[in-house]
Amino acid sequence: MVRCTRFHVCGSSAIPEDEVLDALRTVPDGSFLWLEVPPGQLDVLRAAARVLQLPHLAVHHAAHPHQRARAEHYAHCDHLVLKVLGYAEATSSVSTGDVVLFLTPSVLITVVHGAEDPTPEVHRRAADHPELLGAGPRALAYLLVDVVVGDYLTIASELRADLTRLEQRVFAPGRDDVTPDLYALKREVLEARDAVEPLEPVAHRIVQPEDSDPDQLRQHVRDVAHRVLRVGRELESCDELLTSALDAQFARAGLWQNEDMRKISAWAAIALVPTTVGGIYGMNFRHMPELNWTFGYPLALAVILAVCAVLYTTFRRNHWL
Repeated sequence: MVRCTRFHVCGSSAIPEDEVLDALRTVPDGSFLWLEVPPGQLDVLRAAARVLQLPHLAVHHAAHPHQRARAEHYAHCDHLVLKVLGYAEATSSVSTGDVVLFLTPSVLITVVHGAEDPTPEVHRRAADHPELLGAGPRALAYLLVDVVVGDYLTIASELRADLTRLEQRVFAPGRDDVTPDLYALKREVLEARDAVEPLEPVAHRIVQPEDSDPDQLRQHVRDVAHRVLRVGRELESCDELLTSALDAQFARAGLWQNEDMRKISAWAAIALVPTTVGGIYGMNFRHMPELNWTFGYPLALAVILAVCAVLYTTFRRNHWL
């Protein structure tokens, strides 16, 4: 359902849904509004857009999920799209949602797509830090970005832990083919990078405090920018390590194939000895003295066993078997 909250000096108060448009038309001095519109009630967003003169194309795009993170400045508002990430530990998969912001001097409008909704945490932090709200709706925008970036840090740590476990499997003594798992994790890292990479300019261009913002908010915004850079470096490092792990996995697979070929070749060489001897004496020529010799048969067996033993020992010494 639509949620509209008025923030003022004494705290905050909820505005009934049928009074939202009137509240948007007349925002008292010293207060500001936060309008949260669910994706299923975008008619409210369109009505609010007409009141606040929001750009038609941006409002139209807000109805569609899976947008690229971006920041745009218009005559009457700033428009911001953030990617919201979720992480399923059981499957090591990253899920992606969107939060769309329209920011005016006295109103913040948000539309959240996806299962991950950062707005409840923003309300909690706003209640815990009322001193930030003197900066107006930009303070709420900062808190929203802070929550989203905090999730990025958590997910980056989880992906790093998954990568460490896969690296251990790649270099384990046994033959464990982790190529599908490496590709799956690389896909999740790329999805996270797609969300994080555009956020740094967004944090600098849109969530920058104005001259009227308190120094504390300015410090918090700089901290968010630093954490965005940290997450970007962490995910880039994970991506590069995954590429290296895949190369190592392919190299080990080649070594395994070479080991198998050496074993096959060694056993084929050993099997060639009795095959050759049997082939020679199986030709049934009339003048073959060994056929009439009493010790011919046991001597042939002894020669076969001796040569096979020498070959087996040689191959074992050279780690072919």
